[in-house]
Amino acid sequence: MIRRLIAMSPGEPRDVLRLASLDDDPPPGPGQVKIAVHAVGLNFLDVSLCRGEYPVRPDPPMTPGVEAAGRVIEGPAEWVGREVVACPALPHGALGETVTIDAGLVVSRPPGVDPVTAAALPVTYQTSWFALERARLRKGETVLVHAGAGGVGIATIQLAVARGARVIATAGSPEKLDKCRAEGASVAVGYDDFESVAAEVDVVIDPVGGDLLSRSIDCLAFEGRLVSVGMAAGPPPPVDPARLIARNADLIGVSWGSRYPWARPAEVRAAYDELFRRCAAGEVRPPVTRVVSLDEAPAALADLAARRTTGKVIVQVNGFTEEAS
Repeated sequence: MIRRLIAMSPGEPRDVLRLASLDDDPPPGPGQVKIAVHAVGLNFLDVSLCRGEYPVRPDPPMTPGVEAAGRVIEGPAEWVGREVVACPALPHGALGETVTIDAGLVVSRPPGVDPVTAAALPVTYQTSWFALERARLRKGETVLVHAGAGGVGIATIQLAVARGARVIATAGSPEKLDKCRAEGASVAVGYDDFESVAAEVDVVIDPVGGDLLSRSIDCLAFEGRLVSVGMAAGPPPPVDPARLIARNADLIGVSWGSRYPWARPAEVRAAYDELFRRCAAGEVRPPVTRVVSLDEAPAALADLAARRTTGKVIVQVNGFTEEAS
């Protein structure tokens, strides 16, 4: 029997996700591998999926979980036994004991990067990597990072600092502001008054949305770039193009998990290469602050939705052992 979290209808994760015991999965098809899951990273993306609000809206039954580390147990001979990092395709996500996935969405996990660390990399760090790429961030520029103590926020702070940028971060409590500074932000400030210290920034990375996005436009320098990577606070109000025109500014949307693994596989692999290198150099430090069991995942997603989490939450799935690290 295989245990897996399944949502049969849209709603809040705690209300709709149920732990089911299923017969063993069918064997993988051509070009697919089956993975024994060791660890799964949680994201606000998973909350949006459960609610039916994500840009890609799979029909139920649906299993969330798009970041996984594990070992290939079935598939082409060259893959079997390999430790990997994978981003499953929906609706068959990773929050279960096994997941079957196209081999093209799998990369080998290098020695020295343990499963919990690896499961914290794909969505948050790939989102941040592509957001900074799309923003054309240059050394010496200033970046405003909203929700700097969240998963994407911390990843963005670390990567921006590693690229030689100055970072201003926002967060909602003194403890979270301290976390932003510890990760490398030169300035950390609350949401109510960030405009006072963030005038004329070159880049804004915004996973929050709501009126924060609209307020951030007024912080942009000439030819500034605002990258929207999420709407944790809901959709922003309509943007008057004249506000962008006045600054010759760019407003850019990035949704990594909905397109990049399929549309830009070579760039995704290049991003992994850089992330693994920066992990080895100590420049990328996935901030895993909480590890929960599969049974506890719905409650952990509820905490994430309510912004009661700091850093990254990882689900450790049955079958994880020290020999997998």
